[in-house]
Amino acid sequence: MPIVLTVLGILIVSFLVGTLFNFTSLFLAIPLIIIFFGGLLGSESFARQRRIMQMKRFRRDARARKVEFDDDDKKTIAV
Repeated sequence: MPIVLTVLGILIVSFLVGTLFNFTSLFLAIPLIIIFFGGLLGSESFARQRRIMQMKRFRRDARARKVEFDDDDKKTIAV
């Protein structure tokens, strides 16, 4: 819902600014909306990539590692 309100706000402001310039508010509003959606999609994709890289880092850190037990460890485990 906030995205819809933001888009409507940008649309109304761009209509007003366009009307002040040349009565061609539609031609000014369309590029502004396209720029807004491009920025929104870009920020979403960057956030998604950041989450993916964070999950890869967590998986890499949580991977099981082979551990060599010495004799004392083997005695403790066997008991």
